[in-house]
Amino acid sequence: MSNKTLTLMMGLVAFLILAVGAVFLVVALGGSGDDDSQPADGSTQKTPGASGTSTGSTAKICESKVLIVPGDEPLAPFDPILVGDESTAAYIVEIFGGLVTLDRNLKVVPDIAESWTVSPDGLVYTFKLRGNALFHDNTRVTANDFKYSLERAADPANASPTVKAYLGRIKGLEDKLSGKATDVSGVKVVDAQTLEITLAKPEPVFIQELTYPVAFVVKQSQIEQDPRNWTRKPIGTGPFKIVEFSPAEKIRLVRNDRYHLGAPLLEEVVFELGGGSISTRYQNDEIHIGFVPALNLKDIEDGKSDLSKEYVPVPQMAVSYITLNPNQAPFDDLKVRQALAMSVDKASINDVLLYGYYRVADGILPPDMPGYKESVSGFKYDIDAAKKLLSESKYAGNFPRIILTYGGSGGNSPETLVAIQDGWTQLGLDVQLQAVDSAALLREQRRGTFQALSEGWIADYPDPGNFIEKLFGSDSPLNYTKYQNADVDRLIERASAEPDDAKRADLYTQAEQLILNDAVTIPMFWPVEHTLIKSCVVNYPSVSMAIPKYRYIDIDPTK
Repeated sequence: MSNKTLTLMMGLVAFLILAVGAVFLVVALGGSGDDDSQPADGSTQKTPGASGTSTGSTAKICESKVLIVPGDEPLAPFDPILVGDESTAAYIVEIFGGLVTLDRNLKVVPDIAESWTVSPDGLVYTFKLRGNALFHDNTRVTANDFKYSLERAADPANASPTVKAYLGRIKGLEDKLSGKATDVSGVKVVDAQTLEITLAKPEPVFIQELTYPVAFVVKQSQIEQDPRNWTRKPIGTGPFKIVEFSPAEKIRLVRNDRYHLGAPLLEEVVFELGGGSISTRYQNDEIHIGFVPALNLKDIEDGKSDLSKEYVPVPQMAVSYITLNPNQAPFDDLKVRQALAMSVDKASINDVLLYGYYRVADGILPPDMPGYKESVSGFKYDIDAAKKLLSESKYAGNFPRIILTYGGSGGNSPETLVAIQDGWTQLGLDVQLQAVDSAALLREQRRGTFQALSEGWIADYPDPGNFIEKLFGSDSPLNYTKYQNADVDRLIERASAEPDDAKRADLYTQAEQLILNDAVTIPMFWPVEHTLIKSCVVNYPSVSMAIPKYRYIDIDPTK
């Protein structure tokens, strides 16, 4: 969040090998990208400054408390209940806040709630709000604001794509969402500074789910006064206020001096949404944060570049994958799905096309996720076994055309997807790659009408249920293909109520292996952000998901 659904396509090699930060996890990798790309014909394109020699004056960019970073175009309005992608969430978590948040160690810590208690039966959460928590217009945040915000999220008229997935266990929320009730019975205002939330059944990770944007507080009077345009400059409670959003150009956030957790050290954060090569701009000292081109990665990792001292690899708690829709022919046949999973040579794609930029994914859960088990494994590359399975399929001799959809702007298809297409073509299949823009990709994903889809997911909080339950539980609104496996559902049901972390992780491990056996998903890569950080930027959090991180950062011109 993603938090949320992150459409991720393995797009232009440029996009993948540059790992343009959140873009990798937000927009399907493909389509347009940075101009540091490797040409499709395999020839070498020289990257300006690739030797690591800076061509500008670092001192100038380090003179002020204004951090300049590459940013992604948001895919949704700045409304917490509408966020389903990491790109938009990266801004939302800086502008808004909730009862609790994740710190730099990904632990749940107080945000607007200064404390909370949980009843012995695990059903009732009582939050005490801070007396100094203010909206950006300096009005006080109360329990009534949270009740309004949570009920607004559950209002079917607002069509939140995430409220049921993250807050659905609150008592009465589904009644409100279905129009059977006018309020959420499980949300109660005790007094101005006390909010009580009652669950329909215990859920050990509920407190983590409250860190997701759909649970953030919004200002009722602003929304009611300008319901159509309030998201242009929303009044939040977060560490930064938005003062400028120029689509395709920049987003500018300024410090909230009265932030209840302490004013940020930076005066501003400027997200550059365009402007050409990130690598060139970084080496010309136009931005503080950059990303390593794949062709230069080995030299930088080996300490042979002047940029090596500014290099920080950040493994992401995320996975990119191909979804095979079991409700669309020919993927309603298990043998077809398994055959296609066996015919993707992920290791070669990573080594040859991506220069080893990512970690090859053998499962759904990334190694950074608590509960990850190395014993979990998908199908190994085996073309002969794949051909045998297809010959046993009910579609043998009469396979329909397969369309693999990805986010992009058309033109030449991404080389990574072309490699997947080639592998499937070796099986005698007719495979077409189809590019759609990022917004259309999200719509098609939610409708579940695609055959095969290149996408991805980044953790919203560090618990395996955030992957296994959210994406593959049959009653999850984020399970867009409506995949169903009764054994998987039983394991998820037990895991979601299990308070013991080790036991819960073991249940999710069992479910993950069953999902991989069903081959409804082909895990491709666990991404890594190969980040470059100017030496004057201090306390930059190396975090594997979207959290409010910019309040920790400072710029020290003496560094």
